[in-house]
Amino acid sequence: MNPFVRKVRTASGATAVQIVSKSGGVRRIVEHLGSAHDETEVAALLEVGRQRIAAWQGQGMLDLESLDPAPGRTGLVGATVVSKRSALLWEVLHGAYTCLDLGDATGGDRAFEQ
Repeated sequence: MNPFVRKVRTASGATAVQIVSKSGGVRRIVEHLGSAHDETEVAALLEVGRQRIAAWQGQGMLDLESLDPAPGRTGLVGATVVSKRSALLWEVLHGAYTCLDLGDATGGDRAFEQ
């Protein structure tokens, strides 16, 4: 079963958020998470769905927000994308890799970091 979260419009105009699995071309509703009447509610229900699926699959959520910023860096609050370069993404991933000491866990093999 590969569950996913989907949004569907209800007869009343609300947006229903559901966890659905698909097998043999047949979709089955695993869980109805709720109905939302604005984008904020939809976003909250979608996040609940992603967290439930991750819990079912035995995956923990990677809590990057609790990590302290790297020395000389501030948080990303208010960050604006000004180009399509992936330098910021690489810096965030490298910082998490370093903070979690994954270099030691992989025996210093740089292939895992890249």
